[in-house]
Amino acid sequence: MFPSGAESTSNRRSPGRWAAVGPIVLAVVFLVALVMAANNNTVLGWFIVVVALAWLVLATLVYVGVHRAARFGADQIRRAQSTLQKNQQGSTADDGGTTLVDSAPSDGVRDMKLDHSFKIVQVQARVIAEQLAASEAGGAASAAAKESIERALETIQITAHNGRDMIGVDKKEGPGEEPVTGVVIDG
Repeated sequence: MFPSGAESTSNRRSPGRWAAVGPIVLAVVFLVALVMAANNNTVLGWFIVVVALAWLVLATLVYVGVHRAARFGADQIRRAQSTLQKNQQGSTADDGGTTLVDSAPSDGVRDMKLDHSFKIVQVQARVIAEQLAASEAGGAASAAAKESIERALETIQITAHNGRDMIGVDKKEGPGEEPVTGVVIDG
């Protein structure tokens, strides 16, 4: 739009230069209403003066409040930028540019999924223990117990792989690998 490095004259001015137009217009309306009410000396004229004065006061309060809030925000941004610059300059001078970065906050959904995965592992471990105890007690149920143990072990493998994948540990096959799928049996 503009040549590189050149700014229009409107971009160099403050963005709120027209913000005071509203209170100025209301001040003019108030003064005109005041003069007309004084000349005519009617109740309606004085009522209009009071309404115009109320709007003028309200617009002025809003203008002053927004102006103060904008100034406060600009001061906060300036302070944050200067603090950031001081931290960056201090870190490069003190420790060769190494800065400590906090780890990303824990993801609540991920934590809930991991909790569920660990519960599945616990349930499947209990199923294996029960089936092993049952297979030791009786020989006829050993085929069904063996099948149940195999399903529980498969479920544990799937759950462990997916849980480790959620936390970024199990990346043997490379990025973009789909989670292991299968039938998960909750006891």
